[in-house]
Amino acid sequence: MEVFMHNLPEDLTIGGLKVQLEPFLRDLGIVDFHCEKPGKRRFGHITFLHKSDGDKFLARHGEEFLPNQGPPNPFRAHHGGNGRRGQRGDRPRTRPRLSIMGKGVHCRLSDRTADEITLRTLAGAAEDRVTQPEAPKEESTVFDLQSLSCGHNQFVHGEMTFVSERSLNEPGMAKFFKRKLVIDLRTSQVQIRIPFSSIVEMVQGTTDSSILITLSTPPVILTPKFTLNLPTKTELPLSLASLSLLASLNLGPSATDGWYRALAIDSLHKHSAPYCLVYRLKLSPADFHAKMKKVASTELITITRYNVPAELGDHGVYAECVKSLKEQLELYNSQTAVPFGILFSLQALVHNGYLHPATVSKLAARLRGMWKAPGKKGKNAPISVDAMKKLFEWIEYPRPFGDPSQFEVDALVEMLHDAEREIREGSLLRSSVVGDNDNLTWTYRAFVSPTRTTLHGPEVTTKNRILRKFPQHQDCFIRVQFGDENGEDLFFNAKVSLDQIYDRFKQVLKDGIHVAGRTYSFLGFSHSSLRAHSAWFCSPFYYNDKLNTHFTIIDGLGDFSVINSPARRAARIGQAFSETPFSVSLSEHEISVSTIKDVTSADGQRVFSDGVGTLSELAMLSIWSTLPRKKADPTCFQIRYAGAKGMLCYDPHLPGRQVCVRPSMIKFTGNDTSHLEICDMATKPIPLVLNRQLIKILEDMGTPADWFLRLQTKELNRLRGITTDAYNTANFLEMQSIGHGIRLPRFLRQVHAMDMDYRQDRFLRTVVEAVVLKELRLLKHKARIPVKEGITLFGVMDETGYLEEGEVYITCDALPMHRPVIPVNGHVLVTRSPALHPGDVQLAFSVALPPDSPLAELRNCIVFSQKGDRDLPSQLSGGDLDGDIYNVIWDATLDVDKLTTFPPADYPRVEPLVLDRQVTKDDMANFFVDFMKTDHLGVIATRHMILADQMEDGTLDYRCTMLAQLHSTAVDFSKTGIPVELTQLPRANRFRPDFLAPGPLTHIHDKSEIDLEKHIHEDVDPDDEDAGPRHKYYKSNKLLGTLYRAVDERRIWFEEIKTAAPTRGEGETFWDKFLASVDETCSDIGPTNWERRTGEARRIRYTYEDAILSAMNDFSDHPVHPLTELEVFVGFIINKTGVQTQRQRDRSTRLRDEFERISAWILSEMRNKASSSRATAATSRSVDNSAAYHGEDDGDNNLRALELCLACVHVGCGRGSGSGTGADRYSTISARYAGSGSGGLQSFRVVAAAALLQEIRACQ
Repeated sequence: MEVFMHNLPEDLTIGGLKVQLEPFLRDLGIVDFHCEKPGKRRFGHITFLHKSDGDKFLARHGEEFLPNQGPPNPFRAHHGGNGRRGQRGDRPRTRPRLSIMGKGVHCRLSDRTADEITLRTLAGAAEDRVTQPEAPKEESTVFDLQSLSCGHNQFVHGEMTFVSERSLNEPGMAKFFKRKLVIDLRTSQVQIRIPFSSIVEMVQGTTDSSILITLSTPPVILTPKFTLNLPTKTELPLSLASLSLLASLNLGPSATDGWYRALAIDSLHKHSAPYCLVYRLKLSPADFHAKMKKVASTELITITRYNVPAELGDHGVYAECVKSLKEQLELYNSQTAVPFGILFSLQALVHNGYLHPATVSKLAARLRGMWKAPGKKGKNAPISVDAMKKLFEWIEYPRPFGDPSQFEVDALVEMLHDAEREIREGSLLRSSVVGDNDNLTWTYRAFVSPTRTTLHGPEVTTKNRILRKFPQHQDCFIRVQFGDENGEDLFFNAKVSLDQIYDRFKQVLKDGIHVAGRTYSFLGFSHSSLRAHSAWFCSPFYYNDKLNTHFTIIDGLGDFSVINSPARRAARIGQAFSETPFSVSLSEHEISVSTIKDVTSADGQRVFSDGVGTLSELAMLSIWSTLPRKKADPTCFQIRYAGAKGMLCYDPHLPGRQVCVRPSMIKFTGNDTSHLEICDMATKPIPLVLNRQLIKILEDMGTPADWFLRLQTKELNRLRGITTDAYNTANFLEMQSIGHGIRLPRFLRQVHAMDMDYRQDRFLRTVVEAVVLKELRLLKHKARIPVKEGITLFGVMDETGYLEEGEVYITCDALPMHRPVIPVNGHVLVTRSPALHPGDVQLAFSVALPPDSPLAELRNCIVFSQKGDRDLPSQLSGGDLDGDIYNVIWDATLDVDKLTTFPPADYPRVEPLVLDRQVTKDDMANFFVDFMKTDHLGVIATRHMILADQMEDGTLDYRCTMLAQLHSTAVDFSKTGIPVELTQLPRANRFRPDFLAPGPLTHIHDKSEIDLEKHIHEDVDPDDEDAGPRHKYYKSNKLLGTLYRAVDERRIWFEEIKTAAPTRGEGETFWDKFLASVDETCSDIGPTNWERRTGEARRIRYTYEDAILSAMNDFSDHPVHPLTELEVFVGFIINKTGVQTQRQRDRSTRLRDEFERISAWILSEMRNKASSSRATAATSRSVDNSAAYHGEDDGDNNLRALELCLACVHVGCGRGSGSGTGADRYSTISARYAGSGSGGLQSFRVVAAAALLQEIRACQ
């Protein structure tokens, strides 16, 4: 039932209306209702789940007809349902019986039917109240604020002291909500939001009512768009006479038109805001201790009771110290007095908030003295960049009861010497991770947020064309990431304007980033980095006696003068910034490149060969010779060459060493024709998993629900059984490519054969649980359902002309634990992601080839026909053959011939925006920021899912097809410069289907213990915009809702996956039994004395853990908080919500490659018998007097490797007594990371144990 309300206060929000109505409805015992009110309008609606509730409400609060006035004439039209006024006299006069904020509100039965989706949402909420435990109501704790200061902590005479850089004696309120602290300043109306996740420590004063908050990242600062404030929680007579009173009440800007995201509180705060992350709040003493006890009871914030004095520091204004330091570093750089890498790290210590600039200035002077010291000329650098990076891992925040000496220059220098000594005495260096790999390098990274710019690195990076071209100047290039303070993307919020932030980003792109005298200027970006909101900057440098700047580097790539579109020019330049893991010298391999014609339709309108060329057998063999041995022999390659991009497909008919490109591949005239760069290869097929958009289209095509449910149930049963059996676990990890470098699946099978249960080791158990949980959450929240009889492959064209229109040839290798059997002479489903239009899924006829067909030589691809009026790839979400991958389904249990297919979309080509002049660097920089502002792909896709679920025709509804076209336009935005404005999207209500609801949050405890929080649907507090979800959810009665509710992730997780391992006897651990077993086995193989390898094993452990800690910092998407060891080991970032962002997915891919490099490198050091001499030379410099290197014979190389692997396992388990103090130093990093009670890094013993079992197998 729906009730119409008229004469509401215009400025009342929906949240405020709900708060005002609740007391009246509570008195009537009404719980299930929903209210709506358009902004700045005087009417609204209440929807009641039960008609009886609506009748009760109208009986008490419905408008009353005045005496001598009867009910309205039913034959007279009125428009109460939609709020429009009829003509005067249409309705009799009535008297309101409901008062809201002093306004008499008329309530009557609406003339429109209650919305079905609204009723389903209310019904779902009512059911949840019965089936789910009642959630504790979130109550904020509110303090009256007397003053606010921003500054930093430092130790004065050994006592931690707060030094204020900006103080505001301005009253206000400090409100602690569930996940953040919100500070409202009354006079300036500035609001400061501090997420609890950014609070390092909160210090509660013991002699006054103050709190001191140390942050890891700057807070969010908002200013209102206007100053009129309306109360929402108390009734206040609202009349013309009271408007002047309201303006002076300053009750908090809860009814503003919105906010501006600001760079600082005010102009004076702007100078210290990027560096000073300590805020002191002077609060009202009234009930101070009782309220603080309530805040502490949440256990979400670390609170320390301590009296922190506040005084002026000796260093003067912080910003002046920063300026002075930058001038000092610039001078040192101009004098080449200190290497640039050291200067970069020194500036990063200030920019990232680790040390005061005055302290860093003194440290810089000390370091300069080291380089000036006699005898240093021509010698190794006294302090390496690797040692400098250790400071970022070791330096703590200044805290009460902390160690003041850690922030003194003498102590910092000593820390650097210790770090350098550990590095030099180790048998390996961090740079060994890259080793002889010509396709990897070290580069710097900067992170630009609304408030500050942090500096990071150097980090391992896959080379691109630019980095390869200037191999000795990698430090002149820096990858710059733009995002929010917490490392995530800036998200669109209709109530918060980000104009000031985007203006700051544009200024950075225009002025560059200044580091130690160098100015890094905007250079360009690849397509993938544009999506990730990152770009490359460079500083000027000399190469081959020529000064290289942005302009000369871009000019050296090719001729872009004919491209007058900023978006298209940026995209073409971006080809040079695509990461290319492999590069082939064409001259060295005597490969020639030629151009061949494109294959088009008869009318020339369709290009069937769009983006694909060919290569000969000898050329393909030359490429194989440059690939790692572990790579399979691919026949299809995604490449970059000069100005060309796309795929190359093997053509057995081509003679000699040839590469043939087509005009559709050539995007500009490129100058660099010396190398063929490889972006990707068809080395193996990709398992097919469904997604929500594809499932909805298949449902609309008539696919039976049972087919999806059967596939989902099969996957659920598989996930349930993974942790119950070691062989299931091993097979699962093998399919997920977890621990591939150390052969972790084989290790689990071997320990099972040794009658051991891997689940007894917490780290191993959590590794498996983490991967299972990831798959379980993707299954529920993304409908990622595996299709065994399906595959994902690169698309290429039939060069032979054998295939007829609508025919395809499919070829793929075996997958782990599965060999697909491709049907021939039958229909298959072919599609491509993202699929939003109902015609994005088509049928194709899979054919068999003649015995002598050249196509039979291809591997892991789908071959499309070159015949017909329109190529099939373009019918599938506008695909082409320049590297797109296609999904193929041939499941025999699904009769695809019975499905209804729909005509494919055929959108007109969108011409890019062009200028009437040459494109400048600033034009491309502005486009970069405009892309960040208007990249609405996610919003469009979500709106499409909502409407497809709510509309009867699903994806066939005109609103959904409109969204599909807008999505296509948004995808092309990066090339056309034409954005999609949100006003173009068809409107949707505030309700969402339940399959879009957030799930329970994931938490990692003690660095390796995973837990699922109990999810609570929260109501929005009008005073706290971010307190909870903005949407209400209804139970979808379509397929996606059924699939979503079929997965009870909490029950499966706690009852079937996260189970305690059986014990093996009192006091006996997994590693106790493992060591006892392998010690006996090694003794049987031959005489082994692992103790003499302890020193070398400790050094290997130190080097491994150093590399792991570096990866934890380098691959974190947060500017300060590192990843966990668990995340590095499994190779993916664990998102609390269970679903990774695009940026996290990209980082996870690189993280997995990094761990594979680290683990493979460490394994080779443990097992590589040929490395003895190098290891011995390094060890001879060590203070660890291991007997192995004092004249004892190594004996058989096999036994030496066996001894070293065994020693590594013992060292990893905390065994082994190396002699001398040197051996003890190699646990320093692990101990620093571990803190108290967590046990330090845990994965080294797993890697060592895997290496040992491989060596045992080799010896046997």
